[in-house]
Formats: sequence, structure tokens, C-alpha cells
Amino acid sequence: MSAAWRNNTVRKLLILAFAANLALTGIAAALAPGTIAVHFGAGGEPDGWGSAHANAVFMAGMNLLMFTMFFFLPKLIKVTPARWVNMPNKDYWFREENKAQMIVMLTAYMDEFGAMMFAFLFLVGVLVLQANASRPVHLREDLMWIGLGLFLAYTVYWLVRFMLAFRIPKIP
Repeated sequence: MSAAWRNNTVRKLLILAFAANLALTGIAAALAPGTIAVHFGAGGEPDGWGSAHANAVFMAGMNLLMFTMFFFLPKLIKVTPARWVNMPNKDYWFREENKAQMIVMLTAYMDEFGAMMFAFLFLVGVLVLQANASRPVHLREDLMWIGLGLFLAYTVYWLVRFMLAFRIPKIP
């Protein structure tokens, strides 16, 4: 599989995962009563309530903000001075001859992490929707912990790959 094909596929997954979250937010807003549980404490018990409409607007806004960040961050970094960027070996990667490769790599890594972040947020959204549909309102904490554990394990895996990818290449 070519790098370009992989990068295009991951970019499409990012867009699809973002769209799925927006759709879930719309569905949740349409199905929810006026007041819903928006935060849960120990044992999956609700400890914060809010307007379903306000929650939908907030979630859509947060999804849009995160999507914009993941989608456009590499383009922003391209024009940002290196001193304002925190990444491995930035003196090497910000050289003019290496910058194009850095942007391609950074775009792929941001798209991948964004897609996984949206996948995790989709799980959270489904669990919150399910919790608000149950009587009494109760979050499936077991699934939440499993999802969080998997996302954190993926984050460590991604971070190690990211650090290794941005090493200074060895000259043969």
C-alpha cells in the first residue's frame, strides 16, 4: 500500500468520524428530552444536568473546533516559526529542504490521531445517549473504562510512533 493511498484513506476516516459525531449529536438532540444528564460520577450516576439543546450546540462546536485543529494544524505549522512549535528535532525538520516531508508526515499523524479521537468521542456519545434513554439514568461505566483504556493505549502507541518518525534520518 502506497503512502499517498494510506494518507488519503486516513484523511477520509477523519472526515467520516467527524461527520458521524455531528450526526450523533443531531440524533441525540432530536431524541433527548429538554434536560439531560451531561456529566456522570462514580458508578455511572449522573451528577450534572443541562439543556439538551445547549449540550448539542456545545458538542457540535467542540467537534468543529477539534476537526479544524486536526485538519488544518499541519498547514498552520508550515507557516509558523520553528521556535513556536514543540516537536522532535524541529531544527532538522524545519529546514527548507525537509519541510515538505515534515508536513506530509505531520498531516498523516494528525489525521490518524483525529480519527481515533473522534471514534472515542463517538463511543462516549453513544454511551451518554444510551444512559439518558435508560430509567433511571445510568452510564455504562464498564464500557466507558474499556473505551478510555483502549484510547489511552492507542495514544501511547501513537506517541511512540510519532517520536520515532520524527527522528533525524540516518544517512546511508
